[in-house]
Amino acid sequence: MKELNEIVTTKLTAMIDDGSIEKMIEGQLESLMQDTIKSAMRSYGDFGKSLTKSIEDSIGISLHEVSFPEYNHFVAQLVQEKYGQALNQHAAPLLEKLLNDELNPVPAELNAQKMLDEVKSCWEDDARSEGHDVIEIEWSEHNTAIYMTLKHPEHEDDNLRITFYNHGETEGQYHIGYINEGEQRISGSITGATHAMGLAGYFYKLYCRRTKISGLKDVFGDNIDVMEY
Repeated sequence: MKELNEIVTTKLTAMIDDGSIEKMIEGQLESLMQDTIKSAMRSYGDFGKSLTKSIEDSIGISLHEVSFPEYNHFVAQLVQEKYGQALNQHAAPLLEKLLNDELNPVPAELNAQKMLDEVKSCWEDDARSEGHDVIEIEWSEHNTAIYMTLKHPEHEDDNLRITFYNHGETEGQYHIGYINEGEQRISGSITGATHAMGLAGYFYKLYCRRTKISGLKDVFGDNIDVMEY
């Protein structure tokens, strides 16, 4: 018995010294965290049900316009980013709020002025900090398409180019056909969906839902005044 105790003691000491015990603990903790997250995210759990509903509401009635891999990749990237934000802020309960903010449903129909108001809300602080009175917009039109390029007040690589089409809509209504952020195509690809955050994410949701946008001709040629409160 004495020899057995000595063997066990010696083995434990060796495992502590070479880090084996620590690795085993880390492995168990990692497994526990994975199981906990999987359990929380299951479709029949409260959070899973809430997230599923948020995604369904966000997709709206036009899921057929976007492939499952494209939108699923967007949502997975969003969950990962927002979960990281919550942990970095030492407030994991913020995760659901952060997700709800990003997955907040967009309307089936939208006035173009409301759309520009959203641009102002997202970029006006950057514009003011750079000393700009307006957020510049380049407009052009060709046949049934209207092209809008939003000039980011600080970073040219963050410029957004939105292509609106009138294909099948009533006169004066458009839907978003393409979205580019700098040289990156946001719409129509899995890799592009990865970058659909912030203001680009707002337009991506309009694109996914195929929101009918009216009043583009009324704001055509306008910039966005950031000095108005």
